[in-house]
Amino acid sequence: MKEYIGRIRSSCKTWELIYWWILRGLMIYAFIAGFFRVPFDISDPLQVGANFIAMFAWEIFMLFPEKSFLRYMPSLVQDVSIIMIFAGSFGGKFLNFYYDIRLWDSGMHLISGALCVLLGYEVVVAMQRRDKKTVSVPVAILCALGFSFFVSTCWELIEFTMDQVMTNPATGAIGDAQHWCYELAKGTPKEATLLNPKVIERWPIMDTMGDIILNSIGAVAAWIFLKLVPYHHGKLVDDVNREITGQTDAKNEPVTK
Repeated sequence: MKEYIGRIRSSCKTWELIYWWILRGLMIYAFIAGFFRVPFDISDPLQVGANFIAMFAWEIFMLFPEKSFLRYMPSLVQDVSIIMIFAGSFGGKFLNFYYDIRLWDSGMHLISGALCVLLGYEVVVAMQRRDKKTVSVPVAILCALGFSFFVSTCWELIEFTMDQVMTNPATGAIGDAQHWCYELAKGTPKEATLLNPKVIERWPIMDTMGDIILNSIGAVAAWIFLKLVPYHHGKLVDDVNREITGQTDAKNEPVTK
């Protein structure tokens, strides 16, 4: 345990730990408050609790053996992912922004598509550092783009499937992974859209396809960014290929023999 804590402290900055725990503290508050809401909905604290665990992803990665590429993921991954988890769970679910702010969900998908490309790029670089293998820039960013499309598509399949399985008119159960429930939309900016008789029956599939389009736009934008600024294969941060071949170290400084 002491070695693990030392690994965490040496691999991230103090401000990152403070930043993470501020957001985690707010999530703990949302989890507890969820049990006192009227009417009570068990999905509220359960969703917040599950996302709270996801906020520890990078610390969990550090538990993996060195043969796992996850051990080579930078803390930057959690700096970005934790704010997206917070925005979706605390903002979207707990504060009801998915209904009160009409474009909240759309914005989340647009940004997520882009961030998944950057996450995919970090995965490629982590694998490079584990295997000590060089990868060309075009291949690295193409893999990152494919990773984003894979994750985004899987997420939409999960959302759509959960709503179909959990919704049961006979019992009144409602699945709301896609945030298209009319009862929850009453009195919010989203109500007008769901009231449209030409839309309401098609809303689940329209939501899925719309999200895929937004994910794709964000992903392509991030892919273009990486083509212009491949920050792990250039001088902006470090050049992983030169590091692997011994031409530079992790700080992009020449290796002296």
